[in-house]
Amino acid sequence: MAKMRKQVREFQAAKQAEKATNDQLDTWNDAYTSGAFSYLRFLVHLLAAAQFWYGMYYHYFRVHWPSDLRDEDELKARWGGKFKYLTFLDVILQAIYHSLALLNDIFGSNAVSLKSTSKLRSIRDYIFAAFAFPVAHNVCLSFWVIYIWDRELIFPSALDAIFPSWLNHVVHTNVALLAIMDLFTCFRRYPSRLAGVTGNMAFIILYIIWLHIVRYFSGEWVYPILEVLPLPLRYLFLSLLVGFNLVCYFLGEFVNNIVWKPEHKLLEEKKVKQG
Repeated sequence: MAKMRKQVREFQAAKQAEKATNDQLDTWNDAYTSGAFSYLRFLVHLLAAAQFWYGMYYHYFRVHWPSDLRDEDELKARWGGKFKYLTFLDVILQAIYHSLALLNDIFGSNAVSLKSTSKLRSIRDYIFAAFAFPVAHNVCLSFWVIYIWDRELIFPSALDAIFPSWLNHVVHTNVALLAIMDLFTCFRRYPSRLAGVTGNMAFIILYIIWLHIVRYFSGEWVYPILEVLPLPLRYLFLSLLVGFNLVCYFLGEFVNNIVWKPEHKLLEEKKVKQG
């Protein structure tokens, strides 16, 4: 009899603990999915999507390299065009990501939960983790480090006359800043380490293969720095590009786990209580 009463008390305590966890999640979701916070998240995605789609349009249709600057127009007619630049591919990636995030804000779900409650959200979370966050920070940090060291190796000063300063910051600065803002306004559970790293590595390795295809058919490297580096340093540089992209992936995962630590902890407690 005493053993039975103990089991009843333990069962009631477990039910109360589970109810408390669910009540806490409901309270957080009420604050997170409605009111000011949801408007902020929507505004971030709306402004980001509009900015990157317009930046991509302006970059592609309004920015034209003069014939005396690396003969870009001739290269465009032969191989790659602006699609050979990681910066331009990243703007496309960011425009797609923030558009998906915006659609999820409207039609999907942003609730704190153990599993994504909409297909849009699952796609959004994977693209952010594997591609959008790491590539944005790779582009931003790599560009500005080389720019500060010797801008002629990455963005010759002659381009200032045809490439507006605002567009330079859209494609090289805002990509990272808006990814950070998204990380702080969108709850997400990162994909499995294997799935995330595989997608991340596949993207950057395919881009490096694409660089070599463009070099083979056009006769020129996409970036001036690859022209001046001797062969060993060139491939050391490309290896560092791959490694840094992976570092940016782990950075995003690490920061996400810190920012959303209370939510992740509560969800793990709920998972344990559910058996």
